[in-house]
Amino acid sequence: MKRRSKAIGASAIILIAVLLTAVVLFATLQTDLTTESARNEQNPLYVQSQSIVQVRLDKSATAGNLTFRVQNVMNGTDPEARQVWTTYDTDHYAPLNPIQGSTYVIINATVASAINGTSPFRYSDVVCVGNDGRSYYANYAVGNASCSASLAAERLKPGGACSVYVAFSIPDGVAPAKIVYTASNPAISVNLV
Repeated sequence: MKRRSKAIGASAIILIAVLLTAVVLFATLQTDLTTESARNEQNPLYVQSQSIVQVRLDKSATAGNLTFRVQNVMNGTDPEARQVWTTYDTDHYAPLNPIQGSTYVIINATVASAINGTSPFRYSDVVCVGNDGRSYYANYAVGNASCSASLAAERLKPGGACSVYVAFSIPDGVAPAKIVYTASNPAISVNLV
């Protein structure tokens, strides 16, 4: 009888160990799937709108009330990018220290009111499309004092122009292929390749 009790006890311990291992493996797999799913939701495949104005780097395009021009694209580790960020980051809310496995791409863009009224402009409407076909949305934007006020108000002054620096966090190994200002009608796409 004691032998049988010991055998049942040993079987129960093995069963519990197998169940715990299965739960741990399931949780790990679920976390990996959730992380990948969240990454894909956060950075969906880019779908180009039918109505779009296309330009090359360092060329201006006007759509609606807004003129948009991307002068420069920099890696966040470049000394020039770090210097610019240090110069204009007055709020110190936008560190250039990306999460592991990613890097910052920083663009220098000029945005201007194309007509005499005010023009809406939100840096969050600027999208970096990677060579992987995914959309990466702007994380931070900085500019001089005048432009910082326009960025905060999400509106350009009448006849106003701003030189802004916009940072995008993209995975290591992904290169920027285009920058799109999605809020204009039509959208403005700046081809980088």
